[in-house]
Amino acid sequence: MGQLPEDWSQWNPMVLDFNNERLNNYAEECGQNVVEKARAPPKPTDMRKTEAGKANAEYPYLVLRKKVSLVTKCAVLNFFGQSHVRSIDMQPRSDIFRVFFNDLGSLEAAYSQLDAFPQLMKLHRSRFGAEGKPQSMVSPVNALADPVKVPAIAPTARGVIDLSSRTIHVSPSENVHPEFLVVPIVDATSYKGGSLLAIRDAEKRFLNVKFEYNLERHGAYKLEKEYKDKSSTKPAIQQQRCGRKLYIDRSHADDVQVAEDDSEELDMSGYEKCAVCSGYTSTVCKICDMPFCDAFCWSIVSEQHDKKCGTAQKVDINDEHFEKCIPKTGLPPKRTLVKITAFEQSNVVYVRPADTLSDVAYYRVLAEVWKHGQTVAKLDQLPVCGQIVIYKFEGHAVRAMVLNVDNPRDICVVSIDYGSVEYTDPANLYQCSSYVSDLPRYATPVKLRGVPRRAITPSLREVMYGMQGDSITFELRYHKSEYDADSHMQRAALIYLEHNRSINSLLKQVITPIEPGMHEPGVNEDFLPHLPAPAGKNVDLIITDNSFLKYGIIYCTPAKLAVEITKMQRAFQDYGENIAKSETYATAKGQLCMAKYMGKWNRGVLMELVGDGYPSILFLDYGNIVPIHVTDIRAYPPQFTHPVLTTEYVLLGLPENLSDAQVQRLETRLALGAIVTCDEIVKNENNNYSLRFEDLPKF
Repeated sequence: MGQLPEDWSQWNPMVLDFNNERLNNYAEECGQNVVEKARAPPKPTDMRKTEAGKANAEYPYLVLRKKVSLVTKCAVLNFFGQSHVRSIDMQPRSDIFRVFFNDLGSLEAAYSQLDAFPQLMKLHRSRFGAEGKPQSMVSPVNALADPVKVPAIAPTARGVIDLSSRTIHVSPSENVHPEFLVVPIVDATSYKGGSLLAIRDAEKRFLNVKFEYNLERHGAYKLEKEYKDKSSTKPAIQQQRCGRKLYIDRSHADDVQVAEDDSEELDMSGYEKCAVCSGYTSTVCKICDMPFCDAFCWSIVSEQHDKKCGTAQKVDINDEHFEKCIPKTGLPPKRTLVKITAFEQSNVVYVRPADTLSDVAYYRVLAEVWKHGQTVAKLDQLPVCGQIVIYKFEGHAVRAMVLNVDNPRDICVVSIDYGSVEYTDPANLYQCSSYVSDLPRYATPVKLRGVPRRAITPSLREVMYGMQGDSITFELRYHKSEYDADSHMQRAALIYLEHNRSINSLLKQVITPIEPGMHEPGVNEDFLPHLPAPAGKNVDLIITDNSFLKYGIIYCTPAKLAVEITKMQRAFQDYGENIAKSETYATAKGQLCMAKYMGKWNRGVLMELVGDGYPSILFLDYGNIVPIHVTDIRAYPPQFTHPVLTTEYVLLGLPENLSDAQVQRLETRLALGAIVTCDEIVKNENNNYSLRFEDLPKF
């Protein structure tokens, strides 16, 4: 028999509530409910505590500290967005305040906003608990559910590197980046045994001399400029000593003729050259018509003029009387005006006095050298260190001291009248008489106070070119107590009086990189110039990375430029250790970054992101690809414009699949940091490069 249906006809749900004594709580016999008396309103302070307690119990918050006093509640609300902020607890005369957010998503958005714009406020982490994290907030409606933990506002913890999800191969071995040591131009042995260099350079100044223009010398960047007089419709000829070369604007073939015509017009219009400084002047002696500029020039030639005035004899500035007026050489007195003749390094500059008498004496020495250089003979044998020679280039002749002859085909000399260090072929060197070699030297090196030594970049060279105009003068300021005995140079500051600005601070500003903000877009690899080894035969290369030999790929740099990679590292280390402050960074794919590898900061390109916190970084200056944690990556500063000197090459003549034994033999032949001479460099239509070796191991 089937079960009969249950009878629900007598069921009354209201009976349960009627018989429930908790709901039907009567206080009077008549059955009327008691009206509860109104309670006293809470005090304002109690209301604030109650509201704050409720917010603390339900909503996440950040404890912040003001960086500027102008931060108000309205500013904070606009900063984080009205849709994210629940309430703000900001007390008067306090730099610390709390901001409550609607949910965890708003909290994360607020943290990103703080990261992008850290100028107004910063996190006060000590209010986040013992572990430096915000407390977990659970709403009462979800009290019975599983507790929700707020993610820590901290760098991603280091975990396991996920190699299986990567589509780009990483280097199978952790190769140590090779260091290319700078061989000194002059060492202590050059001063032993009463050598000629020890006699010519008694203070051993050139023991610390450097050559910083290797990249420019080999065509990494071209910085020649056309100097034109904008005040005239006709281009003016100007020459200027810029670092290692004397550039002349020859963009117009008729410039020389124009200049000669202009001088004739000036002579015809009543202007003549001063007998002392050769400047154009209209002041002349009423008796003999001898021209002179001012009282200073007159004081130099007055004695000679008194003897020759009215005798139809002209005053000659080469007379013996002028020899007595030649100014002293060496460091100019402090607070005198000087001109820059050359930059040796980013923080070493050569200066000479800028007063009229010194100018005349300086150009007189240059004229004597040039005159002597027209008739001298070439050197009949290889020069020795310390020998004074005549160095000819581009139609000019200057005095130079030989510093290094280790390479007989590339001799290092220093121009003693300018200060620039140069490498030249011995065919450009000529004999120098004792009379010319003993002429005064007016160019004196000083070390710029507060300016660090850095590799020369195109932007820095641009600034240097602008400072070396012959009409630009600076005030030299120094104190004798700042003399650097190790480098035998005076620390000093150069002040450009026209703008009342220190050249030291300008150079330091150009040299010092600035960490880009998190909101700024990154830069791609093509932002940097690339200088590969020239295509051809019998080219010397240095192996920078051989970790991809299994795939027939190797990274090399020209042997003559490898040392420049090491020079760049000084700026990279300073940026990573002292300037970049962000705790984590991961840029977009294909963009530049700075990454730490084996304790040193290097330039890199982000190749791939797989979500494990270890992006694949290609180190541009070496060639290896390594997973680097985001805490070891920093944003790339646009001030680093050093060219890329390392190139990826494909080895020709290798089988497709190499065994481990074959790879090991290749690594032995093409060892890391070794100098190799490839038989041929081939460049195809896609600008890809290949290497051909005839002596590779046979497979």
